[in-house]
Amino acid sequence: MLRRRILIGLRARGRQRAGGPRALGRPAASLTEWKAIRAQVLARAGWRCQACGVRRRLDVHHVVKRSQGGSDFDLDQLVALCRWCHDQTDAPYERGRLLVTVVGAGQA
Repeated sequence: MLRRRILIGLRARGRQRAGGPRALGRPAASLTEWKAIRAQVLARAGWRCQACGVRRRLDVHHVVKRSQGGSDFDLDQLVALCRWCHDQTDAPYERGRLLVTVVGAGQA
């Protein structure tokens, strides 16, 4: 499994070096652009998980998945979640899933 992930990462890096997108079918956002957007989302959330309030191991969660048409650039569709809460958004329904809904969009 690890070998497969490394190969996928190398292919994505190769596409990016060639001037293309990191992932096929998605807009090419540079790492610098993503870091700036990520910092905006985390700062807006007060550097806390927006589900449980934890301050450690924060991720940015796409409310609308990129595979379903979500964007890296729509700040209203990005929320700060700790790693545990972020993992719960993709948990199987049988185990219980954390559902994230945007409330008060555009009021940052």
